[in-house]
Amino acid sequence: MSYDLRHRMHVYEQLFGSVERVTELIMQINWEEGSAPQEYWMNTPDHLYVIANTFNLCVVFFAQSQSTTVLPLVSKLHRPSGTIFIALIEELQHFIQTDILLNLVDGCPLPPLHVQ
Repeated sequence: MSYDLRHRMHVYEQLFGSVERVTELIMQINWEEGSAPQEYWMNTPDHLYVIANTFNLCVVFFAQSQSTTVLPLVSKLHRPSGTIFIALIEELQHFIQTDILLNLVDGCPLPPLHVQ
């Protein structure tokens, strides 16, 4: 994912408002050795855009405080190649992939698109 941040620095700079924020995200997700310490954990909605763009996925995020849907901003395809569902367990500050836990029916409403 850090490759996408570096490769599309100009896109993320416009999205997040500064090169410093993009550099901060690059440093935060740049972990490749087993279990990551807490300072490398996903902890902001900014990460949802990086996931959506890197993997060309629609990211549906559920949290008690705010749920949202994020679409890839850049893609060679006309639409996302799939959907990933992520939930935040706020009491534990822990994200989980919820595809397996959810049994959504076709046509069910999704959270609104993220305004950023």
